[in-house]
Amino acid sequence: MKTSDWLLLGIVSFVLIDFAVGMVINFLNEKSKNAPLSAQAAEIYNPDEYKKSMEYGTDKYNFEMLTTVISTVVILSAIILGWFAFLDAHIRERVSNNLLVTVIFVGVLIVISSLTSIPSKYYSTFVIEEKYGFNKTTKKLFVADAFKQLLLSLVIGLPLLYLIAWIYQEIASLFWLVGWSLVVIISLFMFVFGTRIFLPMFNTLKPLPDGELRDEIETYCKSQGFPLSKLYEMDASKRSTKLNAFFSGMGKVKIIGLFDTLIEKLTLKEVVAVLAHEVGHYKRKHIYTMFAFSNFQTLIMFSLMGWLLSNPSLSKALGSDTPSFHLAILAFFLLFTPLSTLLGLINNSFSRHNEYQADQYSLDTYPEAKEHLRSALKKLSVESLSNLNPHPLYVAVHYSHPPILARLANLKM
Repeated sequence: MKTSDWLLLGIVSFVLIDFAVGMVINFLNEKSKNAPLSAQAAEIYNPDEYKKSMEYGTDKYNFEMLTTVISTVVILSAIILGWFAFLDAHIRERVSNNLLVTVIFVGVLIVISSLTSIPSKYYSTFVIEEKYGFNKTTKKLFVADAFKQLLLSLVIGLPLLYLIAWIYQEIASLFWLVGWSLVVIISLFMFVFGTRIFLPMFNTLKPLPDGELRDEIETYCKSQGFPLSKLYEMDASKRSTKLNAFFSGMGKVKIIGLFDTLIEKLTLKEVVAVLAHEVGHYKRKHIYTMFAFSNFQTLIMFSLMGWLLSNPSLSKALGSDTPSFHLAILAFFLLFTPLSTLLGLINNSFSRHNEYQADQYSLDTYPEAKEHLRSALKKLSVESLSNLNPHPLYVAVHYSHPPILARLANLKM
């Protein structure tokens, strides 16, 4: 067998293995979810709420299984039947510049992916989420969001892709280092300013109004030496009833956002306890360590790309006799799946550890948190119908936060 044939076999095998492992893990999680209501779970759900949470999880599981099967069949068909090579050849008949071929090729895939994902997103939003009372999105807003997301992907992604492809074309030997450095710079910019620039395209951020809640938050932040740059309330309720809060930025540019649903459904003390958790991420340097680890993963990826992309067999594995940057990149990412999964496991493990530390910071610095963080987490679970009994393998692969019962048990220590 030729090298390209072995690579094709490897790509198909990795796709199938990823599919099979994912199906098994999801199945185990579905079975684990349906455990009888335990004493610990009874502290969060009453029997009717618990039943509703299991029904919600089953509906999501069944739909995810269907979409996973369809997407796997499509990607395998595209690989085996040479659809990617066909698209590449079709573009080359009309465009001679290799960099433009790459941009157009990826642009077409982005558009196809965005359009074909709309039916599943629509069903998830207007059938499943609607059924359980979560959805507040209008059809007009749904379409607007889809259009904005597609536009941002094209406007931001394609120029960056062009620049990376140009770097590879001009200085292939240093591509891994220069390309990685560029991505780090852009990631840093997005990390610091992304919320201010892009979030307002989808949501309205308004300063948290003066009052008891703002005074309590500012008093807490001052007590911790946390220079709060911006404190916003976000109109999350126009899309969903679920609750959340977020922290973004670093250095002097720090933003804390509170969903209006969170402010509405939690007490003042519970909101501050949740905010203290977010401050804990900053104080424990989680923002910097996770950013560094993310860029370390990117360095590994670029190092491997710099080593492998010049091999014409990558493009041939996808059915093209003409070596191309974009086909080689596509084949690389399909082959990168096992390592990507491993890095994801490590990343999730670090993230869950950080959540425990942020919880502890809230307890250590906000006396009322011992009671109110626990009650806030319970409300967050009920309002989102969280799975109280996820399978450990599912947690390892998919959870960036510890399961709620594990967090509550940790808060009792």
